[in-house]
Amino acid sequence: MNKAKLIIILILLAFTANSKNIRVGLFGSSSQTKADVFYKVGRYEFFSESKNFTIISKRGDKISFVASSNKVNAYLNGIKVGENTWFRLNKRSDKNSLEVSNGSKKKEVMGNLVIYSIGGKLKIVNEISIDSYVEGVIKGEAGYGYSLEYYKVQAVISRTYALHHQKHKGEGFELCDHTHCQVYDGVNTKQEIKQAVIATSEEVLVDSSMNFINTLFHSNCGGQTITTDMVWSKRLACMESINDTFCTHSSQANWKKTISKSSWVRFLSQKTNKSSSYFNSINLDFNQTQRKEYYLVGTSKVRLTEVRKNFKLKSTFFSVHVVGDKVVFIGKGYGHGVGLCQEGGIVMAKTHTYQEVLHHYYKDVSIMPISKVEYYKLF
Repeated sequence: MNKAKLIIILILLAFTANSKNIRVGLFGSSSQTKADVFYKVGRYEFFSESKNFTIISKRGDKISFVASSNKVNAYLNGIKVGENTWFRLNKRSDKNSLEVSNGSKKKEVMGNLVIYSIGGKLKIVNEISIDSYVEGVIKGEAGYGYSLEYYKVQAVISRTYALHHQKHKGEGFELCDHTHCQVYDGVNTKQEIKQAVIATSEEVLVDSSMNFINTLFHSNCGGQTITTDMVWSKRLACMESINDTFCTHSSQANWKKTISKSSWVRFLSQKTNKSSSYFNSINLDFNQTQRKEYYLVGTSKVRLTEVRKNFKLKSTFFSVHVVGDKVVFIGKGYGHGVGLCQEGGIVMAKTHTYQEVLHHYYKDVSIMPISKVEYYKLF
């Protein structure tokens, strides 16, 4: 790690010692060199490592940041105010928000902002309370229009996921704002989401060793979830395969895709090192009424995750039928199939509590407040 990067990370850590706050890298999938920050609500202190500039509290105030190697140039309403290693906007009121734009995308966020540069690439970090972050994740991952009880489910798993993963600590923030971590969509305006986060405030899922579990979730399991080792490589506790009747009539429950038989035979030949003539002479049909790990044909087998990736299928829960010179995939579900089935959880939450939904999809877990988990970890 170079010296400039280490200094930035130490500065960020010094300002965010509170475990109930989280740091989110905005626009993490892009390599921006410029960004604009627009005042929206509240009062903000604007400063850097060498100077306090002003209080930002006027509609129309705009700060532009431009990366320059490992430094950043800042312009307040078009006038340059400095070139420094980092700049901060710290909230000075309970109601607060800023709009951040990198030219192609924009996002309204609460909390504080830290802006710095590494190798000429601008880094924008949103420091925010974990519950405000969870509101933005529910908005991004679930969207609007669901029941209060389901939003409670999503709140607990999103909060737990954030504390379990923290994939970007070496970059000066814990999580990014896109699908690599969780989709964080900034300020939430829906009262049901806010109520769900308040009702479950601090609640997380832990295993018997008081570890935050990996609360994986997906759109629709097609009637049966799957264990992690059948999708990736390692078997994780708390996510067993279960039969799920709640999702089977939802929008993503069933799908079909047709490809040419020649492309299917070519794929199988490449994956098994057998000739195309071998597959042209045997039955290629494959039925999957219970989830399997491999497509089995003759003496060969191919991992279903490879089939899904190659042919861009919605899930690995499918059967294969040869019809003339075509191959038809008849499938169930959408996503990897591990953990919470979102569409199943949405239906189940109409007649069950959020705690019952969580215990249905995650096994041998406890729902506990973060402060209690941290207390137990002291011993």
